Amino acid sequence: MHQAIEETPTPAYGAADRLNEVRIRGRKLWLAGLGALGTIVDLDQESRGLFDRLVERGRPMSHRQKQVAQEIGDRAAGKIREMRERVRGQVREDLQRVLRRADVPTRAEWDALTTHLEALSRKIDEIA
Repeated sequence: MHQAIEETPTPAYGAADRLNEVRIRGRKLWLAGLGALGTIVDLDQESRGLFDRLVERGRPMSHRQKQVAQEIGDRAAGKIREMRERVRGQVREDLQRVLRRADVPTRAEWDALTTHLEALSRKIDEIA
């Protein structure tokens, strides 16, 4: 058996009704756009004032930031100088250790040898 579904008749919805609905929705859309534009203008004016206040509030902070950056730079430069001296000292020590292992005479030993050779050279000149 097949059951019949009764359909309730819908009210007549004609072209004029559709056109009127489109006009109403279009008008609401237009008004919403104008409202959004007005809100943007208001926000723009408020934001300009806020921006100006933020600029004024930031001025002293900018000066302090420059001071802090200078202090950090000075400390960093000092640390770099300190580290450079440490590295130089370490390189000197390492080089001296390598030269000692290779039995290369130190500057003091060279100076003593030079003094001794000069003394010998003078004695030879006296004998000759």
